Amino acid sequence: MDRLEMAAGGLILAIGIALLVGALDFPLSLNGVPGPGFLPLIVAIGIIACGGTLVWRGVLSPPREGVRWPLMSGWARVGLMLVAMAASFWLMEPLGFIVVTAGFMAVMVYFLGERSWRIMTMVPVLSAVGLYVVFAVWLRVPLPKGIITFLG
Repeated sequence: MDRLEMAAGGLILAIGIALLVGALDFPLSLNGVPGPGFLPLIVAIGIIACGGTLVWRGVLSPPREGVRWPLMSGWARVGLMLVAMAASFWLMEPLGFIVVTAGFMAVMVYFLGERSWRIMTMVPVLSAVGLYVVFAVWLRVPLPKGIITFLG
């Protein structure tokens, strides 16, 4: 039994349950379209599943000798990803959702270790367009258009 994995899983599970309780206060649908409680409910269920999986894996795994902490280079990558996220929030209005999301995804793909130009261009573009279709078209969430004014 891996106690650290079980503790992390228990914490994530508790956060997911708290989010689920909060999400149930909002309606799931309004006039036949997903309401304000739809996405938080789905996210809470996903977080609960992740926490439950960690607890389950902690129960099944043999005990570990010691904890290996990440190297400083790993912490630096995490810090750079957080800076990229903050920059994307700051640039969302002037540049628009699609441009910023594609740029953010490109930075994430790069910092996660991918160096193939095909992957580094296709994943961000397809992710940004896919997210735009889901939120702006399907869920009708108004997203910043920015420099791409022809989106309506």
